[in-house]
Parts: sequence; C-alpha cells; structure tokens
Amino acid sequence: MRINKTIQFLVLGISLLLGILVVVSPTKAAIDPVPAHITNIENLFAAPPKGSNSKPPEDGVTVINPAANNQSGAIWSNPDNRIDLTKSFDSSMLLNFGDSGANAADGMAFVMHGDSRGTSVIQPNGSGQQLGVWAEPQSSSSAKPDLSTAIQNSFAVEFDTFNNKNWDSKNFKQNWLDFSVTQLATNHIASGFPAQEGTYTSGTEKVLFATNYTTILNHSNLYELPKNTYLSDGKWHQFRVTWDPDKHLLSYYFDTVLRGTATITDLNKTFGGTNVYWGFTGKTGGSNELNQVAFEKISNIPLTSQNYKVYHENGDALGAEVTKDNPAKPLEELKGVLTINNEPTSGSDWKQVGVRYMTEGTDDSQGVSYVADDLTINNKLVSKNKVSTGLFKTPAVDLNGNALTPHDATENDFFGTIGENTFSTGVNMGDVAKNSTSKIQFTLTAFDPTPTDGTTNLGRNYKISLDGKMARESTEKAVYVTSVPKIVLDKKWTDPTKEKPIALDKNQPIDLTGSWSQSSATGKIDSHALGTLHYAIDDGAEKTIAQNNVGPKLVSGIPTVGLSLNDTHKLTLYMTNAGYNEKSAVVTVYFKLKGGTLLLDKVKNEIGFEPVTVGKNTINKRDNTDWAPTVADTRGTGSRWDLYASSTGLTRTTDHKQLDGGLVYVDGQKSTDVTEIPQRIASKTTTSDDDITPIKWDDNQGILLKVNAGAYAGDYTGTIDWTLGNTPAP
Repeated sequence: MRINKTIQFLVLGISLLLGILVVVSPTKAAIDPVPAHITNIENLFAAPPKGSNSKPPEDGVTVINPAANNQSGAIWSNPDNRIDLTKSFDSSMLLNFGDSGANAADGMAFVMHGDSRGTSVIQPNGSGQQLGVWAEPQSSSSAKPDLSTAIQNSFAVEFDTFNNKNWDSKNFKQNWLDFSVTQLATNHIASGFPAQEGTYTSGTEKVLFATNYTTILNHSNLYELPKNTYLSDGKWHQFRVTWDPDKHLLSYYFDTVLRGTATITDLNKTFGGTNVYWGFTGKTGGSNELNQVAFEKISNIPLTSQNYKVYHENGDALGAEVTKDNPAKPLEELKGVLTINNEPTSGSDWKQVGVRYMTEGTDDSQGVSYVADDLTINNKLVSKNKVSTGLFKTPAVDLNGNALTPHDATENDFFGTIGENTFSTGVNMGDVAKNSTSKIQFTLTAFDPTPTDGTTNLGRNYKISLDGKMARESTEKAVYVTSVPKIVLDKKWTDPTKEKPIALDKNQPIDLTGSWSQSSATGKIDSHALGTLHYAIDDGAEKTIAQNNVGPKLVSGIPTVGLSLNDTHKLTLYMTNAGYNEKSAVVTVYFKLKGGTLLLDKVKNEIGFEPVTVGKNTINKRDNTDWAPTVADTRGTGSRWDLYASSTGLTRTTDHKQLDGGLVYVDGQKSTDVTEIPQRIASKTTTSDDDITPIKWDDNQGILLKVNAGAYAGDYTGTIDWTLGNTPAP
C-alpha cells in the first residue's frame, strides 16, 4: 500500500513541475464574444449574497467569479423564479471559463437547492476544490467530511478546471476530493448531491507515524476532457438542463452531448420541497479564471419584447410613423402605441407587468407631450380625463425596488415623474400570457422642435420601461418634431410690386434686410438650427446661400451682375433648415436695376486737319484717326443716344479774319456745313449694358475741313461743341 502511495507522490511531483513550466510560459486564448442570448434577465437573480464576488447580470451576462485569486462566488434565482419541479423544465445556458487554459482554477458549479438560507447561501471560506458547493474535507479530527459546510438539500453539476490530488504536508494527509479522477491535470465534469453522505468516500490510513484522514468525492457521471484540453479556452459552451417530472429524471448536456442524469424520486427528501432555487457557485484559489454565464433559454422565464412607435393621425386610424424623414409638426396630434409581446417560445406568463414612461431630460416642451386624454390599455380605459376607471392599479414597487402603496391608476401614474430623469410609478397591466400581445395607446401633441446639433435632427428620446415580476424590458424611442422656418423681410423689401419694383444700382448685390427663425408653436427658437437660403431670379436656376444660426439678420448678398438694366426682375426665395429639411413659405421680391450713365469719353482738347494749299477749292482730311470722342453708355441694353456737333467757324490767329470755308460733315455723298446749329453726326441703340462706342469715320467721311479758293493763308482756330443727347429708344 505504501509503495503505491509513494508512486503516487512521485507522479504528483512531476505534475507540479510541469505546472511550474506552464506558469513560466503560459498560453492564453482570447475570450470569444458572447453568442445570442437572453438579455432581459435583470429580475431573474436576487442580489448576490454577502461575501459573494459575483456580479448581477449586465446585458444578460452574469460574472460568477472575476479573474482574481481567492474569490468566492454565488448567485441565485429570486424566490419568484424558483423551479417548480412538479412541472417540466428545460433551460440552456452558455458557460465561459475565461482563457487561462492549464493555469485555470478552480471552476464553478450549477446548483439546485432548497437550503433554508435561500438566496443568502454561500461558502465564504473553504478550499477552491469545493467550488462553493461541496462539503469541506476534515483536516484531522474526523475521517468524514463536514456536511454542514455543503449547500443543503442540493444537487450540483461541477465544472472542475483543476484536478485536486494534493498532499497536505503539514498534516501528513491526502485530502483528494478528485482522487477518483483517473488522469492527472485533466479538467472534468461530474455531478452529485453535496449534502448527502453517500456523495463522499471517507477513511483513515497510516502514513509513517501519522494518521491520514481522507475524503474523496464520488464523481457521478464523471466526464474527463481529453488530455491538454481545457474548459478555460475562451469559448462559450452550451450547458442544458432538463427535468421530466413524470420520470423524476434530471438530465444535463454539455456542448449538446448528454453527460449525466440523476433520478430524484423523493423531492421533499432531496430538496425539502418542490420549488428549488437555482444558480451558480464558483471558487478561485492561488490561481484563477473568469467564470461567466449567459442564457439561451429558460423554461420558466418569459421571453419578452416591446415596441414603441409614434404615428401621425389619420382620422380615427393611425397614419404614417413619425420618423426622421417624416417628422411631426408643432401642435400636431400624434398617437403613441406601445406593443408588449410575450413570445410564442416563452417559458411562462409575464407576471404583474408594470409600465412606466419617461422623457429623457426635464424639458417637457421639447418634442412631444402627453395630452390629457383617455389612456387605453388593451381597449380598456385606465382613466378618462385623468379620472381613474378603477380597472388598473399601480405596481407594488417602482423600478428601483422602492415599496409603493398600490392605488387606482390614472394617467398621472404613467406620464408623471417622481423626479428628474425618473420613471413614473407606473400602471400595473397584470399578466401577459404566453404567445400574447398587449397594447397601450395614448395621444401626444408635438411642441417645440426636437434638439439638433446644427446639421442633424437628433430627436427627443422617450423611454418606456416594463418591470414585471419575472422579466424587465425597456425601449427608447427618438421622436422627431420639426418646425417650418420663417422669413421676415423688412418693409423695404415687402412693399415693392411688379408695377413698382424696388430700384437698385447697376451690379448692386441684393442684401435683404430681415430675419429668419426656427420657431415653434410655443414661440421657442432652436438656436442650434442652421439654414440655407434658396433663391431664383426670373424663374431661373435655383441657387443657395448658407445662413447663420437662427438670428436677427439674413446673410444674403445675392449677385445681380449680368442682369438687364431698367427691366423688372422677379426674385423668389425660401429657407430650409438643416437637420429638419423643412421649407418656409416662398417670398417674392420685385426689383429693377437702374441705368448707368451716358457720357462722352476720350474727348481731345486739340484736334486738327492736314495742311492746306490755298488758291483752290479743297476738302481736307483730319490729321489723325483718333479724332472724334467716344460715347460710353452704361444705361442698359436698348438705350438710345445722338451725338451732335456745332461750330462758330474758324478765324486767323493774327487778325481774327474769318476763313473762307469751314467745317463740313460728309455722310456718304451728302455734305452739310457744321454751323452754330447742331448737326447730328452719330446715333445708336445699345446692344449691351456696357456699351462703349468710339466715333470713327473713313478718311473722306465725317467732319472734314472745306477751304475755298479765295481763302488767305494763315493759322486758323475755332471750337467744336459736342452735344450728346439722351434720346428715348424708338
């Protein structure tokens, strides 16, 4: 016997050495994301008992033990969610043992119990090999384990990540709960009844001069994982438990494979009754792992959902849904519809469902508000004009677990608030049966535009929470309310008509004075809203100008370059608001661009003619080609002008003797004397708004100098008067 023990010790020593090597060079796997699971299990578990390191569910995932040394975990179903073993039970869970691999310890256990301590049961002390559920092996005084340290009236399935075959050198004893596990350093799954004596094998043996007290766990349905395979592999493993009350048979599966059964014929003897708590325990010691649980299916838990939508009214019927692209308008009446579902695959009725409504934030005037109208649940009136019908009560507790005094429910219980950002006390709808739907309908009124970030309509968030005895749901809905932007122009721009347009200088930009606003039925202004001014001139292509935040002044600067002068033009404009994409009323403005100027340009102070030979009749040419003035007409296309020339004659500089001859205007074959009577020498109807016309003639045309044969030699001077006439267009 001693020889065999010595061999075991040697093997154990090798195992420990190998363990040291693994610690030096650990291999870890990443933890996989949790697969699809039930998330609304906040009401499933009671608060972890005192001394437990377990964490309540978060998004449907419960931490039994964090990845830390010397942790004790326990979490239990609340009393309302105990398993009724007179009925069938079928639930599947997802287990994750972290990613510590060969370094993991010690594991966790699924436990069903009828311990009188209820949800406060925990093993705050004890060794890691007990996993928070098994009895503690005695150290010296007795060969039997202390059954009082186990969870009473219980059944457990253990998931053991560390094979405990340890030698207690201090007390010279072998206290191996896992002695019956055949392979060293293997993970295993087994089951048993923790508080029953038959679950353990106890005895004493002599080791040298000491008495060895041994406690061995009899692993029922022992399944040993293949060598170098670990539960702590980062993966989620399915664990399923079923109960057949007719056969008194409990079965459990791991990764879809049946791994164990237990026949429990006497429920009172085993559990102390027919209703049992269920949950998980876990332990870590000098090594650790992260133990987590999620749920795929729980046969006694309702599978619930809710849907909250807001609709436009369409007479007595529901219109289109209020969305970002189809928002409500201020003062528009809307219908809120809350649909509550207990799914066809649900495990039970949804008991005592309390409904609570909350607006995110405290500004009730933004978005929508409830109208003091009739509140209807499943076609039954909760209240009429805020007076209770007596058909519905308030819940006994609020969402924070505070006790309430139930009373006849009114709409104030649904829409009122206890304080900032809190739910109202709620309306108790009673039970929602499996595979059934309940509906609440109420009337809302849209008020101010919902918040924006300047470019995006963010919507006002509304939350409805359902707090049942066995499940909790909440839905958040963004309700979009918009407001039509408004343009207000100063009188200067609103008075002009088509017959009497406002006059603007040529090329002067149109700077509309006035304001735009993103206001609401209550007169509030969304200071974050941004706008875009849309305009078109004479029904031409639409153009845009970005606007400032809602404020007192329009940002305009509409260009008029290229527009015809002296004609009436039509300007149409409207505003859109960013985030809402709503459109203001169209505003029409009539304007005319005043004509520019008509003037002589490039008029020379001195002009002359080529030298003259006296003694014969001659017509003499001008001395250069750039002789006559230029006419600049910026009055607009279609303007008419006439240029006239007149002269008092030429006189000799020495004696002021009159020249025998004078200026003549030659037009074609016709020659006309230029006298004191103005002679029209050019005219034009402009074809552009900026018309520049240099007066030019061929050498033998235009104003020339006629000298008769009797003229005396000398230098002659005189003046030409240029007259530019503004003549109406024909």
